[in-house]
Amino acid sequence: EDGIRDRSPSRGLGDVYKRQIMELTIEKAKFHQISLKQVSEALKKGLSKNYIEVDVSIVECPDLRKWDCPAEGISGNQRIIDVGGEPYMHDKRFIGTEFDYEEIAKRIGSEKSYALGAGSGAMSCLEGHCGELIINENLITNESKSIIAQVDKNNKCKSTPYNHRKHGGLGNIYYSEGKKGDVIKIKIKGRSGEQGSLPQSMRTALIENLQTNFSVALGGVFRILNGKIKSHVQPDYADIKHEYYDPKQMKCVKDFLQFYEPIGPHFQCYSVLWTNDPSGGKLDLRESGEHTHFHSYKGTQDAGHYHFDVTPNEIEYECYFNTAEEVHRVNNIYKELKNTN
Repeated sequence: EDGIRDRSPSRGLGDVYKRQIMELTIEKAKFHQISLKQVSEALKKGLSKNYIEVDVSIVECPDLRKWDCPAEGISGNQRIIDVGGEPYMHDKRFIGTEFDYEEIAKRIGSEKSYALGAGSGAMSCLEGHCGELIINENLITNESKSIIAQVDKNNKCKSTPYNHRKHGGLGNIYYSEGKKGDVIKIKIKGRSGEQGSLPQSMRTALIENLQTNFSVALGGVFRILNGKIKSHVQPDYADIKHEYYDPKQMKCVKDFLQFYEPIGPHFQCYSVLWTNDPSGGKLDLRESGEHTHFHSYKGTQDAGHYHFDVTPNEIEYECYFNTAEEVHRVNNIYKELKNTN
């Protein structure tokens, strides 16, 4: 009825899918603690090289409930997590792996938090199917605004509410107490540079304009007010007809995703980004250094993983970000496989 393929795990995934709940292993590292003023100055300087109109300021966070978030703000006990990795998603030994991000929150001292970010949907919660999870969840009030994006039988995007606390084999989440406080506001109009991804442009700005080797992380919410983007949603495994994952390299080496381009505007994005690994590489953090998922705030079915804008003259953003104090690396599958392969 909802256009998603046959819900039977046995038919949808053959013998590949097996629900796997992993015992949690958690390591952590601290980011450098610098002021919002230093961060905002670095962002202003760097973003101005890539965008035409850039305004960066420090403001009291507006009430994000007006943006349909389940919390007022993104301040208080701020930290991020990086969970799992590509092997959990694409190595046939591990497909079906899932994590409970409420349980992770308890383990890292973020039990009472507002969680936002990006991950894969837990297949056990999707009757054996795949999806891109937009995490927007208040673990204090139990109010859920999370969304799952899936590929329907006509290869269109289908988005629906997701009322679970589990995600699949990878995920990046920013936890805070959901309180109002000072945040970095960014307003952007028009792109003049080559970097089409806002989070990647922000990473570059921080890397180039802060002290060498500083490790900084941000989490927050931004809106695409105008312009169009490229996105993807992972299709079901049964619909991928070629080998695309190299277990020796522990990463995907061929395209297999369902891309959508151009789509927009009027998208709300939930983003986690960091400049580098504060442990010097020991944590094997997500290679891209960021993870951003989005949904429509004007009622369309568009949702999924944000890549970059495709209309540089038209693109317009409004953003609210805050810093994170530490990263908790949950189930570093790369470390595990290096030690066993």
